[in-house]
Amino acid sequence: MPDLIIPQSVLDELVEHARTLDPYECCGFLAGTGQTVSRVYRIKNVVSLEGAADAAAFDEAKIQHLSRLSPEERAEIAFIMDAREMFQAVKDIRNSGLTLQVVYHSHPHDPARPSVTDIKIADDWEENWARLNLTLPLYLLISLQDKARPDIRAYRISQGRVTPATLSPVS
Repeated sequence: MPDLIIPQSVLDELVEHARTLDPYECCGFLAGTGQTVSRVYRIKNVVSLEGAADAAAFDEAKIQHLSRLSPEERAEIAFIMDAREMFQAVKDIRNSGLTLQVVYHSHPHDPARPSVTDIKIADDWEENWARLNLTLPLYLLISLQDKARPDIRAYRISQGRVTPATLSPVS
C-alpha cells in the first residue's frame, strides 16, 4: 500500500511550480484526507529576503555560506517558507477538514533527495508539528536536475533518519 496517493494533476502542478520558479527553489504543503492528496498550498520562499537565512534553522556553516551569496543565489540552494502564508495554509487545512500530509520543495540543480540541511530542518520541525497538533508530514522533493524529466520523490524524515516513501499517482 502506498504512503501517499497523489492525483497526476497535483504532480503536474508541483512540476509547474518548480519550473516557474527555476532556478529558485519552490516550496509548499500538500493536504488531503487519508492517504490521498487533494490540495496544493504554494508558499513563498523568503530565503532571499535580507536576514531570513539568519532566522532559519540552518547550521552555522550553512548560514556563513548563505551570507556570502546574493539574495538570488540563496534562493537557488535553500528555502524558508513565509511564516504568514504557512500559518494561513495550516488554518485553511484545519478549516477544510484536511490533514497536512506533505512539505514539498524543489531542487533546481540537485537530485530529488534530502540534503543535509533538509534533514536538519525536518528534525528541528519535528517537535513543532506536534506542538501545532499536526501529524509528521512526508517530505517531497521535485528535482529539475534533468529539465526534460523532473524527478519527484517522497521521504519520511524523523530523528535524522531518512526513509523513502512510496507515491502512487492516479489519474
